[in-house]
Amino acid sequence: MSLKTTAIIAAKKAGKELLKLSDEKIKYRLKKKHDILAEADLKSEKIIINEIRKHYPAHSILSEEMGQDLNTSNYLWVIDPVDGTINFSRQLNDYCISIAVAKKNELILGLIYNPVTQEMFIAEKNKGAFLNGKKLKVSNENKTINMLLATDNSSNPQIRKNNYRILQKVCTDFRHIRIFGSGALHLAKVASGKIDAYYKTKFNYWDYAAGVLLVQEAGGKATDLNGNNITTKSKSIIASNGKIHQQIIRILKK
Repeated sequence: MSLKTTAIIAAKKAGKELLKLSDEKIKYRLKKKHDILAEADLKSEKIIINEIRKHYPAHSILSEEMGQDLNTSNYLWVIDPVDGTINFSRQLNDYCISIAVAKKNELILGLIYNPVTQEMFIAEKNKGAFLNGKKLKVSNENKTINMLLATDNSSNPQIRKNNYRILQKVCTDFRHIRIFGSGALHLAKVASGKIDAYYKTKFNYWDYAAGVLLVQEAGGKATDLNGNNITTKSKSIIASNGKIHQQIIRILKK
């Protein structure tokens, strides 16, 4: 079975379980919210990893809950079993499953699946990016004053405070600011041309690996805030339609 087919099957199986958990457990969210989220993350992760192990037992895996295994394969699966957990806990639609595959440190497959809307974003290296089979293309906007900029908040008060400081400085440079609560879906929206740029100052690789390839294959650009390529060790991200990427970086760093 191909990498792509394996990822699709894993995402759909995990998505089905997340929908079930949301329906069954949401009435307890005020009392046991963290338990619900832990259960959702762990169940989704287990389903995805089991599917990968069934077809590619020697491949390495990096996941939010499990961390990284000790396999030394050239292939690395990067998993976020639930991206947008706060949205999930409140039955908001903006959450997803993110699965990426890297070969010798180069991303070759990225998949983002929203089980609520059944939107399946898929990108393969040098093959383009697609939403449910429809080819994606980033926006053509080349003036920041007309751009829609997105970002994410953090549960860490200090990081959140710093983010608000940045937003306060740059809010007049862009047309509007959006926060949807899922980094992976933000990147999917950049790839779709629905928003023009997205940034975050602190992040985890599993949140963004799939989305980075989506943006690139849709004609956009993704780097850290110093203009370097995204790697497993990157600590910031800026993704855009690529038209004025360096200008956006300069604005965010001013």
